[in-house]
Amino acid sequence: MNDIILEKLTSFDVADYEPIYLRALDIGDPLPPRMGNLVKVVMGMRRSGKSYRLYQEVKALLALGVSADQICYFNFEDDRLDPITSEVGDQVIEAFASLHPGVLSRGIYLFLDELQEMQGWGAWLRRIVDTTKATIYVTGSSSQMLSREISTEFRGRALDFELLPFSFAEHVAAFLPKVDTNHPSMEERIALQQELLTYLVRGGFPATHGLPLSQSNALLQSYVERVVARDVVERHDVSRPRVAAAFARRVLATNAMLLSIRKVESDLRAAGLSTSRELLGDLLSYFEEAYLVFCVRQFTYSLAEATTSSQKVYAIDPGLALASARANTNALGQRLENCVYLELRRRNALGRMDTVSTYRTKEGNLEVDFVVGDALAQEPFGLYQVSADVSDKRTLKRELRALWQGLREAGLEEGTLVTLEGRETRHEQDGMRVRQVPAWKWLLKHDEFA
Repeated sequence: MNDIILEKLTSFDVADYEPIYLRALDIGDPLPPRMGNLVKVVMGMRRSGKSYRLYQEVKALLALGVSADQICYFNFEDDRLDPITSEVGDQVIEAFASLHPGVLSRGIYLFLDELQEMQGWGAWLRRIVDTTKATIYVTGSSSQMLSREISTEFRGRALDFELLPFSFAEHVAAFLPKVDTNHPSMEERIALQQELLTYLVRGGFPATHGLPLSQSNALLQSYVERVVARDVVERHDVSRPRVAAAFARRVLATNAMLLSIRKVESDLRAAGLSTSRELLGDLLSYFEEAYLVFCVRQFTYSLAEATTSSQKVYAIDPGLALASARANTNALGQRLENCVYLELRRRNALGRMDTVSTYRTKEGNLEVDFVVGDALAQEPFGLYQVSADVSDKRTLKRELRALWQGLREAGLEEGTLVTLEGRETRHEQDGMRVRQVPAWKWLLKHDEFA
């Protein structure tokens, strides 16, 4: 019996990881153990809290009366196990069964953390699903594991869930638990506004909380380096790691802006790095697979247009974007826009690809930051504009003008203007309404048009 595997199994105690902050990601009620069960897969960037979401599920099972002897948690991200093959996976289950005789006949709850570290994990997991009476939870750090490999290996027998770093609402619940977010007092509203400013600097990666800003930035930068090294260069056998690292920094610095591959190629060549648009395009898709950034296209009903339309890029986290930017860069408005995009992504997690898009009006070519909708339904169902400060009348007029035009073209009656500063109010024109709402308030709500 493998001593390392045995030690990891016997030493696991979910109480050792307290406090375990509740995440808003709902992965449904636990399925009773049986052969052929659906596998629940939690995906996201490294260090975004996937392991703790599993710990949360373990605690829930224990609260429901499931015996700890039936719960097997194992993290495959351990260099002592290299090379991690399917044999290692078999040894994990065999060791757990030997520690708890009869558990395989009663049914086992398997929590397989960072399973993508196993070579040939898909075929192994499919065999376990088919031959073991189990309820299975899996985490992984590459969305390719979700979209391509799981769909190939399981053909509809897996449910996937995307976990992002802490949202502002989760951040407040974890670190300002005494604040009444439903009916905040004036002092609490001021505290929430100030906390949002802090969140836009530090972001939502759990481990950064409480660190001095310099250490928080260094930690976030190390996250980027590890993702590029492990989930991009190593995973895809990229032959130019310096180009990958430089391009990642450039993409993150372009947070909430249009990305020109042609311009980046020219700049990297000028800096002495040999590259091509084809390589940069591939790298960008790898960054998306690793949950480092998201590419957001313009809303269109045409599939042909969707494949060629320009893209804006949004970082996985506003703090990560700031930590990766130049020291003379602030870009508060871009990080607020980034934050709103991520929240819309969370609220529309059940939608199809490109449910959240940017929007250009047909008349005037005006930009609306986000349209939430599905072209299959032949209409958008929500328009959102984001601005750090609309105290200047010209700024407010510009932001509203784009919304009015977008609402007319979409046949909608109401849109939303999310602002960092200012009070909540409503604007009306020609039977249409725009709700102007402070960002802290909008981010704490969970209904679609809040």
